[in-house]
Amino acid sequence: MGKSLVAAKLNLRNIGAAYLITAVTVGCMMVQDIVFLILKMFDINPNGPENATISFGNYFFLLLVFSAIFIPSRNFHKMMNLGGKRADFFKGCAINHAIMAAAISLISIILYHTADKFMISALYGGGTLDVVYWFGWIGNGSVVAFFQQFAFLLLLAVVIHTLTAAQGKWYGWAADIVIVAVIAVFIPIPALRPVLIWFFNMVIFHQYAAVQISFCLLLACAVYALNRPIFARKAI
Repeated sequence: MGKSLVAAKLNLRNIGAAYLITAVTVGCMMVQDIVFLILKMFDINPNGPENATISFGNYFFLLLVFSAIFIPSRNFHKMMNLGGKRADFFKGCAINHAIMAAAISLISIILYHTADKFMISALYGGGTLDVVYWFGWIGNGSVVAFFQQFAFLLLLAVVIHTLTAAQGKWYGWAADIVIVAVIAVFIPIPALRPVLIWFFNMVIFHQYAAVQISFCLLLACAVYALNRPIFARKAI
């Protein structure tokens, strides 16, 4: 377990590009809103009364997405060349994604109740486009919404991580084709559309939070298990 934690720490230290992309994006949006607030002080309102904006918390999703791409595509080779073990990398990545999903979910909930509320009252009468609100999770209370968002983000990170790790192999391309085929076939055909609706209800919109959380966590575990044979065969 100690070696897995070391692998997790090394991963967190070696995703500078993910941190930079997220910081630049959040920084640009903060500068924009500060400029808008200054303009409003001079009775210049660049936004209409019904304009909306993306929640600050949701911009941190970029960190989760890019870390799930960079860790398997870049850090694996670096860690193996440093004498790391594949099993430790496998376990360490699971720790990384759990920490990242929990931290971003917490940040998102906090910003929903603070920065978002302020920006709605000051600039954006149309509200903020926030996942916890539009997916209906916040209606279950902040604590439950945290776990719902955590489970969803963990599943998202695991899927991206697995697809990235599989690229360059036939099964990676096969997975890409299957995903595109499912989207292209299931949406236009009315008889198959209920399958997609059921899936998204289970992952996002289920009326019972415990079912949504459990389904996301179980599916995340099942998808992440595919990484063991992928990394076992991955060339260094």
